[in-house]
Amino acid sequence: MLAYSAMRAPPARDYTFGSSHLLEALSLCESILARYKRCGLAMSDAELNSFHSVQRRVSAVSDEAYKDPMDSVQAQEKATSSRHSLRDFTKLAQNCLNLQRSISETALILNKELTTLFGCPAHTNYLNESENVLCDPVTEAITAMDTCTQLGACGVSRQRFSSPGATFLPLLHQNDLVGCVELSGQVTNSNDTFQQCALRVAASALRNAVLVDQLSWETHKAEAMVGMATRLARDTLDEAVLVQSIINTAKTLTESDRCSIFLVKDDGTLEAHFEDGKVVVMAAGTGIAGYVAKTGMVVNIPNAYEDERFNRAVDKQTGYHTRTILCLPIMYEDTIVAVAQLINKQDMVTESGLRLQRVFGQRDEELFKTFSMFAAASLRNCRINETLLTEKRKSDAILDVVTLLSNTDIRDVDGIVRHVLHGAKKLLNADRSSLFLLDKERNELYSRMADSVTGSEIRFPCGQGIAGTVAAAAVGENIVDAYADPRFNSAVDRSLGYRTQSILCEPIVLNNDVLAVVQLVNKLDEDGTVKSFTAADRATFKVFSLFAGISINNSHLFEFAVKAGQEAMALNLHRTIAPVGAQKSNNAPKLFDISKVERDAVLAIDFQDAYDFTSPAFNLFDVRENSSEPLDAAAAVVLQLLWSTGLPEKFKCRKETLLTFILQCRHMYRRVPYHNFYHVVDVCQTLHTFLYAGKASEFLTDLECYVLLVTALVHDLDHMGVNNSFYLKTDSPLGILSSASGNSSVLEVHHCRLAIEILSEPSSDVFEGLTEEEVTYAYQSLIECVLATDMAKHGEELKRFDDMVQASFNKEDEGHRRLVMETLIKAGDVSNVTKPFETSRMWAMAVTEEFYRQGDMEKEKGVEVLPMFDRSKNTELARGQIGFIDFVVGKYFKDIVGGLLHGMQWCVDAIADNRAQWQKILDAPLRSTSMTSS
Repeated sequence: MLAYSAMRAPPARDYTFGSSHLLEALSLCESILARYKRCGLAMSDAELNSFHSVQRRVSAVSDEAYKDPMDSVQAQEKATSSRHSLRDFTKLAQNCLNLQRSISETALILNKELTTLFGCPAHTNYLNESENVLCDPVTEAITAMDTCTQLGACGVSRQRFSSPGATFLPLLHQNDLVGCVELSGQVTNSNDTFQQCALRVAASALRNAVLVDQLSWETHKAEAMVGMATRLARDTLDEAVLVQSIINTAKTLTESDRCSIFLVKDDGTLEAHFEDGKVVVMAAGTGIAGYVAKTGMVVNIPNAYEDERFNRAVDKQTGYHTRTILCLPIMYEDTIVAVAQLINKQDMVTESGLRLQRVFGQRDEELFKTFSMFAAASLRNCRINETLLTEKRKSDAILDVVTLLSNTDIRDVDGIVRHVLHGAKKLLNADRSSLFLLDKERNELYSRMADSVTGSEIRFPCGQGIAGTVAAAAVGENIVDAYADPRFNSAVDRSLGYRTQSILCEPIVLNNDVLAVVQLVNKLDEDGTVKSFTAADRATFKVFSLFAGISINNSHLFEFAVKAGQEAMALNLHRTIAPVGAQKSNNAPKLFDISKVERDAVLAIDFQDAYDFTSPAFNLFDVRENSSEPLDAAAAVVLQLLWSTGLPEKFKCRKETLLTFILQCRHMYRRVPYHNFYHVVDVCQTLHTFLYAGKASEFLTDLECYVLLVTALVHDLDHMGVNNSFYLKTDSPLGILSSASGNSSVLEVHHCRLAIEILSEPSSDVFEGLTEEEVTYAYQSLIECVLATDMAKHGEELKRFDDMVQASFNKEDEGHRRLVMETLIKAGDVSNVTKPFETSRMWAMAVTEEFYRQGDMEKEKGVEVLPMFDRSKNTELARGQIGFIDFVVGKYFKDIVGGLLHGMQWCVDAIADNRAQWQKILDAPLRSTSMTSS
């Protein structure tokens, strides 16, 4: 053995000089390779070839030194193995240490190289620290970092883990776990030095890829933040839009399933905004969001059902399952302006459908903290802008009222009261308002005017009811729930078909004297829902009341109220009902001189497309409520409506003539609750919808359509607020004359006479451009249409129409067309129930008050009063309207629409809907009583 060894020993040579230079060269190569690695550089082909050449020379020297053939073969194999190992290691380093590759690309290369190295399939998994899972970016498999799986156990222990079919090796970079390698098979030599070096290279490559991915994510986050800041800057003027933008961005950034934003209001309450646009006001400190708003702490709940602050009833009600919750404050300069509540971190889902539940982590909190700085600033700016706009609206509203009051005649008490009511409603966005003046001599509150409907004077002592209490104490009342206050009289609501919820009742005080009390009902939100009045509303009203008080005080309200009433009675004695027997021929209303100022006041009104006069849903009450001069606005409505048809121009009627005709008609209408100028404007507008939206014009000529619209304005001229029955029952001159002539249509004949008087004046003759034959036809049609509005002829007119339909309508038949005209104006005269419910209800209130006034006069004259005219019966408005629909208009509209006027189907549908609404109101007290009894 020794001889054999001696025989293999190489000849003795002096290597001292050569060895020194060779070692220096190798050291230099190692230094250069280390530098390549640090800089991420790859060796060129020339450099690789040089290394291979050196290897071959080393092999050649070794072959020369060893003479044993067997040793020569083994040496060759060893040299070749060494040469391949270095080449494989260089290739592995080149392929993996590329900082431009993604995690999945890096994993593919590692899988390929490690499969070759270990001789069995390899799968590389990287550690996702934020989710604490091992992820295979190639197959998108996800494994939790726990001991439930072999791969997870390898990651947790950071040690090799073997099983019969697989081997799991940790990838460590500077003793930090960056991932694990799964080898499908047994690996016996995994401790080989070269393999260990290769695993370290793999760990470095994987760590670099993760860092690149994190850098990419940070870039994406920065871009998202910039985009989000841009959107927030764009949306800051609209809080609702801004909040939705914050919700959507927060969901995206934190990968949450749902998000809600709770705005912290000045009074501490929380205004919850949800993704569906729903807004709910919550008390301070309510729920988890309330806790965060109070403490400013971040609440991260991995299991909602284990937290006592979580309300499970919400999940039960909605069918949703809340798992994880992240609730964070949105702060601006150390002040919490809102709270964000993120629900259910979205599951991690692979392409294969594998789902892994996640919880909110530190990364989500840090993300939202950055995001919330933009959100808080935007919300703050939005709130400042909203405050400025609100203050501007208040200032504008007060300025408008002050201007109107300063331009109102000091003796016009009703005008002052009307402007105060309108200003108070507009300023605080109330649905209704009323003003009660204080009569100091009697220590009573009284009112002759309420918004929308003119009623008789109301008087009651100070100290009675809500308004009386405010007047007596000179201290306002803010009532959140009217029905919970014992002073509130719910009978008024029942009689009017209305629902009072919130009330703000404030005194108008000047120099410590209470002059009046304003009562505002039902504060309206932007969407029309009713909410409560606030402390800010009360402060605003106090500023407004200063100006109102000055106007009321300067008018010497109490003296002028009595004087104005006496003067009105003296000047209009000939127009009252009581002294009808003393009427003379010269007491009839005369035509007025229409001034240029009066015309210009109407022509100056510009609605700016705020209303669609041609729509069946048009509401004249809106025009009245929003106009400083409602009568001028009503005249402007009908002028624009008629002129837009083109009919006046077609029949050569000048616009000035049409306007004069409208104003002469307006002067002929009295200030009664229902049969006033607003009523005929509404009938004219309604007939327009019947003719054109309902296509009834197809059954008439253009001249007949024109005459029908003109007739609408004259059909109730000088109506005195009482019906034909009153004149006949009280033996008035008009009633006696009508009875003697055999015509019971007392009022209708009176209307026709006044219409002819207006049309006989050239300046108001809207038939001025017609031929003689057309004028005769127009007058005949107008008179017959006015006479057809007598309710006593209701059944007769309907039967004639039904008979015509049965015989088949013939447009060439003048009698058929005339009957259509009479039917249409009749339908327009009773069309209140075909309007949207709120509009219909307002008209019903007005006509009911007029009935009650007639009943009052009938009682004074000692004649029989029907129940519906008897104020003391206090018939519920809903019951009266249901009766009117069931016994009068319901069948009428069904017959005329079903028989011929099919385009007016909306009328039938609206009547059915309104009846259901009235029935619901009528049934409400019954349900309440039943519940109380049970």
